[in-house]
Amino acid sequence: MTNDSVKKSKTTAGAKSSEGVYRNLSAQLEKIWREAVKDTTHAMSKKSHFRYRESMKNFLWFCAEKFRLQKIANIGEKHLRAYVEYRRQEGISEKTLKNDLAAVRFFHRFTSSRNELPDNRALGLEKTPAGGKDRAWTEEEYRRMLEKAEKLGRADVVMAMKLARHAGLRIHECTRLTVGHVRDALKDGELEVKGKGGRVRRVPLRLELKVELERFLEERGGTRGEKIFVAPGEKTHRVIKSIQKFIERHREEITDRPITFHGLRHAYAREELACRLEHPEKYGFRRVSPERAAKLEVAELLGHGRPEVTSVYTGK
Repeated sequence: MTNDSVKKSKTTAGAKSSEGVYRNLSAQLEKIWREAVKDTTHAMSKKSHFRYRESMKNFLWFCAEKFRLQKIANIGEKHLRAYVEYRRQEGISEKTLKNDLAAVRFFHRFTSSRNELPDNRALGLEKTPAGGKDRAWTEEEYRRMLEKAEKLGRADVVMAMKLARHAGLRIHECTRLTVGHVRDALKDGELEVKGKGGRVRRVPLRLELKVELERFLEERGGTRGEKIFVAPGEKTHRVIKSIQKFIERHREEITDRPITFHGLRHAYAREELACRLEHPEKYGFRRVSPERAAKLEVAELLGHGRPEVTSVYTGK
């Protein structure tokens, strides 16, 4: 077996290992969940219970990928600190981060763990920025950043930005894509995306993105199982950081706003919602008020299940 084959084998095994670790953690969470609900049924609403569980699943997926965490009871300070850094790099608000950590601490109470989790202040979350910030990129900001990446030969940044802007992908969803995923998408007209918690969704492939993916794949080549952004033996988190750091390093040349990669998803969500509200009949919305149906559909495109999430992205 060649060195490249060994590296590919290890990469594939690593991905499978993450999924197995996550399934194990999920099974543990279900047991903890039942106990937590039973114990707090009169102190917390059903909606809050479910919201906490979804937040915890996202956190556990992160721990499975980054740390190969085996037991929820072993969650400690290093896991929370790494998660805070990761979520900040995604452009997540401090308020959302606090809600995420509240969910982790809630379930932590039911694990009989000896680990003491740091509070928000210790994690650098003393203040929550005022809401109402517009995180979506303008078309001018998007165009200028693409030009900068193309000029500096960063085809990976260009392609990742286009996947976020025209398909709503998160940065870690981009780095999971394989040559096979792209080929299937070009054939079927839909891109299969594996998001948080292993949740899979299918996103319609816009014409402009289809053309770009065809060109990118032609230049890159590779076998079906190879990732399009992460080379065999390369660390996924380093690729993610490289793309995010490029945007961070050059954004002052582009705009006076603190734009992040995640803001491209906001622009995508805003555009998708506007299309549905402007032409509800085109999307089969025949209800008295198509707005909620439109928001739910956009939320699903983004990898979420609640229409309220769309309002967070679009401000509407």
